[in-house]
Amino acid sequence: MRGKLIIIEGIDGSGTTTQSFLLYKNLKNKKYKVKLTKEPYNKKIINIIKQKNDPLIDLYLFNLDRHLHYDLIKKWLKEFHFVICDRSFPSTLSYQWYATYLKNKIPENIILFLNKISQKNIKPHYVFILDIDPQAAYTRLTLKKNKSLIKKFEKVKFLKKVRKGYIYFAKKFKWHIINSNQEINAVNQSIINKIKL
Repeated sequence: MRGKLIIIEGIDGSGTTTQSFLLYKNLKNKKYKVKLTKEPYNKKIINIIKQKNDPLIDLYLFNLDRHLHYDLIKKWLKEFHFVICDRSFPSTLSYQWYATYLKNKIPENIILFLNKISQKNIKPHYVFILDIDPQAAYTRLTLKKNKSLIKKFEKVKFLKKVRKGYIYFAKKFKWHIINSNQEINAVNQSIINKIKL
């Protein structure tokens, strides 16, 4: 791929949407070609996800959504864009696998393989995990004006498991872990400092 794919990740309330937008603005101001996108992407699939409450169904749906989404990402990368994605496959690894009963049912290598297919073998140049205390994240969520599209994941006990999943995969794949307990601009600067333009 000719462009660069940057994925911003973290538990609900960690600031992925805010930080994705701030990075987008920063690159735009520097006159780079940049696209801002997010997952889940397809509105029809989002509606089904909201109605169901089974990690296995979610696993299939998120991967289906990603398979469609990455067609667009592939196009943008070929056009030399920076592509900033607010959540992607690390969310599925942490939310739908690590933090659920599927971790004891489906081998890790199978989950990684399924995601690889849905990503069309496109590897991100950067993955940033916004790490925050789950209780602090939950407090942020209760204060948000723009509520999440999918609220079923917003429970402190569950978010603690998801956070462990993110840390596990971040260490495994050497993703960047960013302290998201910091002030917003400090988090943004921590991300920018890691990106080689």
